[in-house]
Amino acid sequence: MSPTVPAPSPRSTIARRVFVSFGITVLAFAATLGWGIGAQKRAADDSVELARGYVPVALRLAQLRAAQTTLSTLVEGIPDEREPASTRVLLETLSGARRTMFVEARSAITQTLPEVGGERTRAFVPQLSTELDATEALLEGDRPLFEHLFAAIGSGDRDEINHTIVSLGAIEHDADKRLRLLAGRVSGAIDELSSAARDRELRSIWALAVLAALTLAVGLVVSFHVRRLLAPLARVTERAQAVARGDLTVRPVEPGEDEIAQLEAAFEKMVSGLSRAQQLALSNERLAAIGKMAAHVTHEIRNPLSAMGLNVEMLEEELARDPAAMGSRPSEVKSLLAAIAREVQRLESLSEEYLRVARLPQPRMEADDVAGVVGDVVEFARRDVERAGCTVELHVQARLPPALFDEGQLRQALLNLLRNAREAMPRGGPIDVRVAAEGMSVVIDVNDRGGGVPEEIRARVFTPFFSTKGEGTGLGLAITRHIVEAHGGTVTCEPRDGGGTTFRVALPIAPAKSVWVPASVDAQPR
Repeated sequence: MSPTVPAPSPRSTIARRVFVSFGITVLAFAATLGWGIGAQKRAADDSVELARGYVPVALRLAQLRAAQTTLSTLVEGIPDEREPASTRVLLETLSGARRTMFVEARSAITQTLPEVGGERTRAFVPQLSTELDATEALLEGDRPLFEHLFAAIGSGDRDEINHTIVSLGAIEHDADKRLRLLAGRVSGAIDELSSAARDRELRSIWALAVLAALTLAVGLVVSFHVRRLLAPLARVTERAQAVARGDLTVRPVEPGEDEIAQLEAAFEKMVSGLSRAQQLALSNERLAAIGKMAAHVTHEIRNPLSAMGLNVEMLEEELARDPAAMGSRPSEVKSLLAAIAREVQRLESLSEEYLRVARLPQPRMEADDVAGVVGDVVEFARRDVERAGCTVELHVQARLPPALFDEGQLRQALLNLLRNAREAMPRGGPIDVRVAAEGMSVVIDVNDRGGGVPEEIRARVFTPFFSTKGEGTGLGLAITRHIVEAHGGTVTCEPRDGGGTTFRVALPIAPAKSVWVPASVDAQPR
């Protein structure tokens, strides 16, 4: 027997495929989640930039503009003031507060805004700082003008007062204009950042929706893929239930390289083995029944048949000595005696065939030359074959390895196959016997050119009592299979190319030991 070859490992296991499918789903979900987190982070950064960066700057500039507007208004109303001293105090107070506001606005622009702003904001900060510094530098020139103004007021020089107020008004209004423009630029930056944040948020919402839909689609595709991968399990389960109900018909298996495909193939192989074992068990049961019946035939039928045959012979001899005893129709009497003798002989042959089943001993196999035994059997059967109008040819491969077999039982099996081939060609024809080595077996092919065996009954030709001929017991091929399988070999019935049938016997090549008796095979029904 050839050693069992382990099944190859699947190239792509179900676990790996499911893991990859799950990984794809996780990656899609992670991409969606990552995009959502990024969008939320960008939105949070925009909010921080607005709340902690631009809004404080806008507030400081608004306060600065309010102080500057107030100063401008006070300067324009100085000529109408009745108490210039109080106005001077107010102007000096507002001027000091304005300087403090410039410091706070510069701190908000140059320190806070770059810390929370993006690259675009950090590039915008130097422009704001430069403009603020220029405005503050412009206002540094109003201090001596204020001193000169209040000196002119003290002296009562109206022309000098008006000239100084005009100069101060120009400076204050120019500063107010600069601050207004600076506040407008900050306000524009706020509006632009807010608009960009809104657009980015809308794009993020749409992107999240698209990614969520894609993730859902990936999840559905992966679910269907995993379901398709695991679908064969349902077939295997249904098949197992059918086998449990007794359906041992072997079904074709779809090719595949994963574990489920291998499981399905192994399951069908197991079903095939169970079917063969069931058929073999049924055949052995039938052969055992035949053996019991043969023993009964031995005691109850064969002895009376022998006595009947002997009496017929004695009666023929008696009638031959006294022809007058046959009366007026001697030919009819001889015909009846001949018919009785033929039937007795046929029954004796039938009982002998049943007895051969009962007499099959456990094979004692020895390593020997198969070709020699096959040649002897062919020569022994040649005269009988040629008498039926057939011819037999033997083809033997050179240097055949020895095989394990019981010579007596192998002869009986080969004679059954040659007789079957002869009976398959009632009008005569060639019988081709070939012996060759194939793999770990020595193969014997017996080919005939008869009408062939239909496919629907080919599997039943080795069943006991099954016969396609009108005569015979249907035990010849059953005995042949029993002998070959007891030898650890196989026998098959196959269609021959060009018409006819090929019966193929495969016997195992002999191991190193020359004698092997299988203890597990009981070849004799009891």
